[in-house]
Amino acid sequence: MNKNQHIWVWGGVSVLFIGAFYLFSGILMPFLTALLVAYAMNPAVSFFERKGFSRSIGTTFMIVSFFVLIGLLLFIAIPFIQAELLHLASQIPQYGDRILTGVKPILDEFSLYIEPTDIERLRNLASSYLVDVFTWGVKLFAKILTSSLALANLISLIVITPIAAFYFLRDWNKMIQAIDKWLPRYYEPTIKKLSIEINTTIGSFARGQALVCIVIAIYYSTMLTIVNLDFSITVGLVIGVMAFIPYVGAIVGLLLSMGIAFAQYTDWTSIGMVAAIFVVGQTIEGYLLVPYLVGGRIRLHPVWVLFALLAGGLLYGFVGILFALPIAAAIGVLVRHALDLYLKSPYYLDHKLPAKKK
Repeated sequence: MNKNQHIWVWGGVSVLFIGAFYLFSGILMPFLTALLVAYAMNPAVSFFERKGFSRSIGTTFMIVSFFVLIGLLLFIAIPFIQAELLHLASQIPQYGDRILTGVKPILDEFSLYIEPTDIERLRNLASSYLVDVFTWGVKLFAKILTSSLALANLISLIVITPIAAFYFLRDWNKMIQAIDKWLPRYYEPTIKKLSIEINTTIGSFARGQALVCIVIAIYYSTMLTIVNLDFSITVGLVIGVMAFIPYVGAIVGLLLSMGIAFAQYTDWTSIGMVAAIFVVGQTIEGYLLVPYLVGGRIRLHPVWVLFALLAGGLLYGFVGILFALPIAAAIGVLVRHALDLYLKSPYYLDHKLPAKKK
């Protein structure tokens, strides 16, 4: 088989793989989650193996521990979230009145153009509109939870993920060995080298970003609690979890924090303190945490990071956003390797050679 035939074969395999991935995207969530869990736990299970335990015992211990921990967290978190939602529901009308009180000076500036009766009507409409929006959101959430597809996905995530994660993790080395045997012998060293680089890039990024999320969640939960912001712990946890997605966590956190601050406080000092907490938090994240814990491990320009997140969300929704950066990091390794080959190839070097003398 010549070089062109190799290219066509690998191109065809890639097209089939992408097509199958797209075709079955609706049922991939539990399997991708299980694969992610297995990937993250493989070093720990390998550690148990080096200590003399069988891989099945190490896998069972890690999987049971992981999902028991998740279950305990949910058991603690769900009542807390329920209480927070009930508190939010009771505060919605007051928040609407506070926001309107805050913007009243601005409306007064336009009093020459707006009749007092219209201003009052606007106040009543805005207050009722906030209540309607919240009611609609609760109904939508309930509808999603009770829909058959969402229920099926939730059940599959709860039931299938632990089972799939166990088998992925137990048979991880066997799967790697099988894939290694399938590789074309001529390209095996190059593919293994790229796989190791991809694994190092993704693993380092994931570990560093996870530490960033933990520190950010603790910081915002603590500081927002100190200034007595409503739902401070929930807001801090949301910011921490979403910090795993660069830029998205910062934007959502800023909008959420400032929205609650404007609704809760009537003085600009308290609102300014919340804004200052966010400025300090973003400074710490951008200039201290990310450079030292994550650094340039993913080696992607911020523009490409944003593009990867948007493309992943557009194609596969939340699953696409979750896996956008690891996939982009892997593609980045492949692109850099291809560019390196190109820069060493005659297609590039011939243009640098001096012209032959006649």
